[in-house]
Amino acid sequence: MRILILMRDLSLNGITTYNRILAAELSRQGHEVHVWANPLLHPWVEPLTRLFVKRLRPDVILANHFTQASLAHCLRVSTGIPWVAVMHNGHSPQRMLAWAKLFSNAAGVVTMCETMRTKYTQLVEENYAAGIAPPIFLSRLPIVIPEPRQRVPGIPLTLAYCSRMSGSKGVRAEAWLQAVASLPEPSQYKLLLIGGGSYLKRLRRSAESLGLQVEFTGTIADPSRLLDQVDVITGAGYSLMEGLVLGCAPVALGFGGCFGTITEANLDAAFEVNFGDHSAASLPDDAATIANALREAIALLLSPASTEPIRTRSITYFSPAPIASELLGFLRERTAA
Repeated sequence: MRILILMRDLSLNGITTYNRILAAELSRQGHEVHVWANPLLHPWVEPLTRLFVKRLRPDVILANHFTQASLAHCLRVSTGIPWVAVMHNGHSPQRMLAWAKLFSNAAGVVTMCETMRTKYTQLVEENYAAGIAPPIFLSRLPIVIPEPRQRVPGIPLTLAYCSRMSGSKGVRAEAWLQAVASLPEPSQYKLLLIGGGSYLKRLRRSAESLGLQVEFTGTIADPSRLLDQVDVITGAGYSLMEGLVLGCAPVALGFGGCFGTITEANLDAAFEVNFGDHSAASLPDDAATIANALREAIALLLSPASTEPIRTRSITYFSPAPIASELLGFLRERTAA
């Protein structure tokens, strides 16, 4: 297939990571993939964009952001080329209704976890009659699978929180610092805060007031090289996924709150909510809850028989090849419709 991916930009975030890995895997499987990333990809440039799209002749357009989806919606009318919305998050009620209107000529909607599939299924059912609503496809986030880290016995454990340090995630980073400070002898751990954002100055002050020695990395293009040093990872989305496949003990702390320590027993439930980023209901996010999860994760780390099944299942779940193949099957079906 010839696939055109429309994006707002290539800023360092999960949507960019998803498309980079997906495009590479689709290309590896023999498909022609073009990525256009520009905030100027807007409906008002449709007449100009149409000329380039007609020349490219893609089989399908994938749109990851609202403005670019609006352009794809217009291109469907002017060129007949089918488009698919790739949904990574939920939105405000007003924006969800706006998305629903765009779906009127979409060939389908792709979601990344069970909670998002449920949300968008409900959206189209509320706005379209049966048989008219675009189908909702449940996909997954792909990840490049690294070699497992080999831990060296006798060195201090490294605890890390990996996320943007702004907005609600900045607040949760501060709660993470407070949680670490409440652990028995917190000085025995090496502490990393991986990521940048507007909260960094406040977090540095908080760490100092709590008596913690913390390494702040700021914004980095590829956190995986640091995650290779981590024993207990706290976060959600790609940062937690990378920790899982490296064999770290994971604490899920996302937009929705603290899901807790991930174990083999609750791994499927963690997948369904993208580790707390997309919980149907709010989860606790106080320092005491995070501290309890950290204590459980540290205990889990001491039992390799408990962490290895989590790593193995995560590798299978996030492997790019089957994710790309399953998505291609959906795209072929919908473009042939």
